[in-house]
Amino acid sequence: MGGLLGSMREVLRGNVLVLTAGTVIRQLSLFITFPYFSLYVLALGGSKVDIGIVNSLRPLAAMFVYPIAGALAGSYSRVKTLVIVGLVNSAIIGIYMLAPDWRFLAVASFINGLLVFQFPASSALLADSLDPGLRGRGFAAVTSLPAFAGILSPFVGGYLIETLGLVHAMRLLYAVTLIALTLITVINWRFLKETLPEPHGSRSDLPRIVGGAYRETWETLRWLPRELKVYALILIVSLFFNALTGPFWVVYAGDILGLRELDWGTLLTLATVIQVALAIPAGSLIDRVEKRRVAAAALALSALPVLAYPYSGGFAGALLVFVPVAVANAFLIPAAGALMIDLCPPDRRGMVMACLGRGMMLINYRGGIGGGPGMGFILTLPVIIGSFLGGYIYDAFQAAPWLLLGAALAVNALLAAFLLKPSRLDE
Repeated sequence: MGGLLGSMREVLRGNVLVLTAGTVIRQLSLFITFPYFSLYVLALGGSKVDIGIVNSLRPLAAMFVYPIAGALAGSYSRVKTLVIVGLVNSAIIGIYMLAPDWRFLAVASFINGLLVFQFPASSALLADSLDPGLRGRGFAAVTSLPAFAGILSPFVGGYLIETLGLVHAMRLLYAVTLIALTLITVINWRFLKETLPEPHGSRSDLPRIVGGAYRETWETLRWLPRELKVYALILIVSLFFNALTGPFWVVYAGDILGLRELDWGTLLTLATVIQVALAIPAGSLIDRVEKRRVAAAALALSALPVLAYPYSGGFAGALLVFVPVAVANAFLIPAAGALMIDLCPPDRRGMVMACLGRGMMLINYRGGIGGGPGMGFILTLPVIIGSFLGGYIYDAFQAAPWLLLGAALAVNALLAAFLLKPSRLDE
């Protein structure tokens, strides 16, 4: 235990600590809503197809913004970007909170997609602030500590929904989120330190930055070395099939497995406990073992239980699915994130992460696909298509999303094991 705490102390300082604190606060507010968002759409009059449509609008908007966001991350103050977007994002949460029907959720999702400026900026800040020898433990810490803080969040969400009713509970949670995001913005403004080598942020520079953003994006995509191209393919496959499936885990649990919201919250809580318990040991292993091998093994481990989910039969069977998936996520998330930094030189991180995100891979059973630091410009179209098709595929054959996702995980495991041969570009 002392070794684990020592690793935490080594990693959690400066910008890494501030960014992790912000994620902890989101875990205790916004992230509680993610597992139940699809049910919120249904409760406000939407259909299964509408769930897919709503989830496709955020990446649709983001697709046009990511190149500009990446250019800003490399040329404009990252801290100022986070503060400005944070203030606007707090206001957008008010639409989710007050939405009278599902169409308002669709509008809010689209507007929310326009605010992805924060993700290349935060990813670049995090990458620049992590010691190269601690990246596995670093990504494990910045994912496991918020997850530990939010262990009971899914259970709390399920309890509130069963106690207050779904719509009233979600409105309450979005009200808490509005306050929380405002607090995060104040913390970022007060404590984050800029990592760009020279002062940036002149308003007169913005037209030039925006004007060159798309040109710089295409130049970055042409520059990508072989390893990053293979990794981009793996990310595209992962995000497409996660988008297809993510919003419907909770819907299937209620429709077919007969689980209540509180049952679902309990499952997510137990999975989080497992993932948190393994995260720091996983990060330590990743710093010693070739990261692609860890990622390949985690992807392979998750394929069979995902395939089994449609036939799990109830709470006990679903738990048998979630345990190995949580174990796989504990290793996959930090391995994938650390691998992205290894493959990406510091002077190109802003634009590369605008194109490919933070290298985030996971098996997403919480919903919420369509944005975040794991996303990037070339990943938005697969997510849009996957999200849009998800509702139609689920309506046609309810087990199909998980059969497709399980097959995709097996394919990605083979790609990572045999085609991805990374060399460390940043020591």
